[in-house]
Amino acid sequence: MPQAPFNLVHLTDFHLFQARGASWRSFLNKRCLSYLSWRLHRGKINSPQMLSALLEFLPSLASDQVVVTGDLTHMGLPAECMRARRYLARIGPPDQVFVIPGNHDAMVASARKAWRDAWQAYLAADHHRQDSGRNSDAASYPAVRIRKGVALIGLSSARPTPPFSAAGRLGEDQRRRLAAILDQTGRQHLFRVLLIHHPIVRGQVRPRKSLRDAEALRTILHQYGAELVLHGHTHRHSHKDLPGPGAPIPVLGLPSSTADLANPDKKACVRVYTILPVKDGWRVEAHDHRLSSRGHGRPAHVTTAWSFGHTRPNIAP
Repeated sequence: MPQAPFNLVHLTDFHLFQARGASWRSFLNKRCLSYLSWRLHRGKINSPQMLSALLEFLPSLASDQVVVTGDLTHMGLPAECMRARRYLARIGPPDQVFVIPGNHDAMVASARKAWRDAWQAYLAADHHRQDSGRNSDAASYPAVRIRKGVALIGLSSARPTPPFSAAGRLGEDQRRRLAAILDQTGRQHLFRVLLIHHPIVRGQVRPRKSLRDAEALRTILHQYGAELVLHGHTHRHSHKDLPGPGAPIPVLGLPSSTADLANPDKKACVRVYTILPVKDGWRVEAHDHRLSSRGHGRPAHVTTAWSFGHTRPNIAP
């Protein structure tokens, strides 16, 4: 293992909204419900100014890679995708920023082309596979980036769903490829970070918002292991553990990066994971940064700085 620490920054759920300029035909589908949700509720909570303020602070943080775990847009409209692309450019160049899609990005089938065109370089793996177009975007996932002994493994649980459903699904082919990747990167003793939009621990969200094949994914993780799982979707802080072959697997979620709320459990936050190689394994330190006051002020260190670790790689003996 390399001796230098690896600093991983996590952001999620921008929910950028931009309906202006879209034709009325764009809303003759599930988007009409999300539009109403924004006008009645979400628009009072999610503020892009919160994200902008966090990004102003980002250059002061040590960062080897930034990951964004889905729902960059609210309705998957082309204008929203381009707006998200401008925010991604502010965060950093594509080789330092890794994005996976969320269910809002894939709200309707036609949205897929918009976000793939806008974020292509930010979605790309180290060895980009040409997408065959089969089964939505499943053919190009998992997407893997390896940096300084850390394997970032991006999954896509984003699928168009019926109205009133925000569920996700990986599918059998993506799960099969994931098992092979976890096995290989585990044998290489890499620190494996799984990136997924939907939470994977039972009971974190209602069934209509859940990952449909979460149990199958948990089975894969129990067999092949991982060192860390990061997700979005829940819009709140969470820390759960799943059984792994060598040690429990930490599963962590964050609030929306645009959430302008007083509740610290749901307020916009950027988290930095410092992954430190130690003898026969790793130690992980996490530092949260959020605005010092609601909607105003500069981001400040939160009192919650904590660590967890593995004395050995989380793989089967």
